[in-house]
Amino acid sequence: MNNDAIKEELRAKGIKNTRAKSTLLHILQNNKAPMDVNTLHQECEKITSVNLATVYRTLQQFHEKQLVQEFLGKDSVTQYEYINQNAKAHPHFQCEKCDKVFCLGELNFDDALYFSNMVNNHKIRSINITLNGVCEKCLLSNS
Repeated sequence: MNNDAIKEELRAKGIKNTRAKSTLLHILQNNKAPMDVNTLHQECEKITSVNLATVYRTLQQFHEKQLVQEFLGKDSVTQYEYINQNAKAHPHFQCEKCDKVFCLGELNFDDALYFSNMVNNHKIRSINITLNGVCEKCLLSNS
């Protein structure tokens, strides 16, 4: 875990650095797919002692400071994903059998233009698109 980079990112966002916050940010930065709060709590517990309420509070603070995005997945379970400052908006896919969430390709200019034309005079801050279905692995296991 690159503590200096994590400390700097937290400081730049005006967030006090604690072991729990730096651990949670490290997990989010190094995961390729969004995670729900229970999974994040379990991963944090492997590194340091942290209670579930602290994970919830930290995720809320990260969301307010735009370090993470959140969206509702299957069964209205909130998923959290680190916002890489170089990343573009992208949709997600959630499997209805294994509940795994996958990041899909970035939205291109035409996609963004389409959405922006739909909202007229409103201001878009984020786009959350989640496709639901059955992933390839689950499809193959049923064959």
